Amino acid sequence: TLTGCGYMNQVRAMKAFKDGNKAYAASDWRAAAAKYEEASQLTANDPTCEWCPAIYFYLGNSYDNMYRPARKGEPANDALMQKAVDNYKLASEKLTEESQPKRSLALDFLVAAYGPDKLADPTQAEPVVQRMIQLAPNEPTNYYWMGNLYGDQGRYEEAEARFNKAIEVRPTEPQGYLVLAGFHNRQGNFDGAIEALQSRAEREPNNPEAFYTISTFHWEKAYRDFSLSDGEKMKHVQAGLTAVDKAISLNNPYM
Repeated sequence: TLTGCGYMNQVRAMKAFKDGNKAYAASDWRAAAAKYEEASQLTANDPTCEWCPAIYFYLGNSYDNMYRPARKGEPANDALMQKAVDNYKLASEKLTEESQPKRSLALDFLVAAYGPDKLADPTQAEPVVQRMIQLAPNEPTNYYWMGNLYGDQGRYEEAEARFNKAIEVRPTEPQGYLVLAGFHNRQGNFDGAIEALQSRAEREPNNPEAFYTISTFHWEKAYRDFSLSDGEKMKHVQAGLTAVDKAISLNNPYM
């Protein structure tokens, strides 16, 4: 049981936290950050405060929202993003297993902070995503993050391996096949993209959207790839028609 100074600090911190939440809900990020800073200082040396680690997430997110990508390079603006990163790190370190969703969210925002429109430092993001994978090895989103990081760095084989891992841990999740298809398509590997989409359709044989998506890929290929002969274009047209007919057969009024 807390007594004396520790108890009073938690009471004052809770009030500051609630005031910060009101400002946060109103998108008044500056006022919210000031209140969260007050709350964090009051509880900085209190290991008994179970709810206090959440302060760092909201404090970091308030600074994150104050940052303006268009003003990147201005010291005061860049300092806001660094404060966001520092507090996301604190949140991810201090939040416990019972707060897993919020801890994962802190790590998600931390990775995003290292993105091209913010700190533009993928090498700092990689260990964060590795930790996310360790904390939740069966969460496909973490492998999407890692695959995108590797893809942005030109590490395409490693990127493909992570996208495949996302499918492996959640084979019934359609998004994994779509992400893999998009990756292959960006690399100019149309056959790989279609293979991924067909694997998705095999998992969802009664979903017209799965077959419609296949048809759109064939249409794009026939319409936009000027290196194809007329005969090759016709093959894609026919494959697209077969796929879209399948979609319509599953749902007659389908778009």
